[in-house]
Amino acid sequence: MRHTIAVISSKSLAHNVARIRSIAGESKIIAVIKANAYGHGMIGIATELTKLGIGVFGVAYADEGIILRENGFTQKIIVLVPETNGNAKLCVDYDLTPVIYSFEFAEALSREATAKGSLAKGHLFIDTGMNREGLSPAMALDFMEKAESLKNLEIEGICTHFATSTNNLTFANKQLDLFNQTLDLLNDNGYDFKYKHAANSGAIINLPESRFNLVRPGMTLYGYPPSADLEEVLNLKPILKLKTKVISVRRIFAGDTVGYGLEYISDKERSIATIPVGYGDGYSRGLTHKAQCLIGGKRYSFVGTICMDVAMIDIGDDEIKCGDEVVLIGWQGDEFISAYELSDKLGTIPYEVITAISARVPRIYVD
Repeated sequence: MRHTIAVISSKSLAHNVARIRSIAGESKIIAVIKANAYGHGMIGIATELTKLGIGVFGVAYADEGIILRENGFTQKIIVLVPETNGNAKLCVDYDLTPVIYSFEFAEALSREATAKGSLAKGHLFIDTGMNREGLSPAMALDFMEKAESLKNLEIEGICTHFATSTNNLTFANKQLDLFNQTLDLLNDNGYDFKYKHAANSGAIINLPESRFNLVRPGMTLYGYPPSADLEEVLNLKPILKLKTKVISVRRIFAGDTVGYGLEYISDKERSIATIPVGYGDGYSRGLTHKAQCLIGGKRYSFVGTICMDVAMIDIGDDEIKCGDEVVLIGWQGDEFISAYELSDKLGTIPYEVITAISARVPRIYVD
């Protein structure tokens, strides 16, 4: 096995699920495990979540749902981004529940389910202000009236998605009001839904009225709040540690260079450690001259350009040897490097940092 691995704590995952459940109350969890479970390994995470009694998974695309089915998972799987009508057959064949906001897609689902002699299920997706996907609220009643004519199709759920559940609750509440108005209109005309969901990670905390009977936590499952100011309220535990080992130590002198492009020139004698991790593993080249790592519970800075497969660290005069553990994300001793720390250095969000960890990094599940 490679020195560079992502260690996933199932114990911390269980803690996070318990925290979400305690806040969400009676609402059940749709565990969002799209994008390889936000970089944590979809099959491994789905296995651990199954042990914790999670009965609904959320994925982005049908092919993610198919991977789950082919690995034996029987939970309800909601597809949050149905790509084309062509995916209707996949949804029917693999018993996936897509969100629906195109009548053409609804027709395709009906057609495929009728041909197979099965019942397709879907959730009506209402666009309340995100303007990314979804059906206009003004079209919801007409859509449901037309959908009544479609055979072998049950629209069992209804949902929306918040644009600002962490940073602009005024707008989020406008979205929630519009969603509730749409629900009332549909209910008044005889349309009720078994499942209603709107609350993403931020809304679970900030908009309790949006929890309905299902909530959709994503990043909170993996131990990071959707915004840093919610950290104390949520009391989550990051479940991933990205670590590797020193593979080389060399002594350099004043004027010596390190890495590509002569971007680092040493001003004195020092030791340089090389580690087998780089942007090919998802550790961004943009962290060059910005990031630090942990060795022996102490912080050390990267020097030279981060390469595809390796990176170099200034260890000064410290006694560090080949095989010593290096932590890039996570705890070591009393020091901690979070995905938030790296995302701040990159000018992005922790979601991108974690999901960027590439498939060639083995995921190891512990506890």
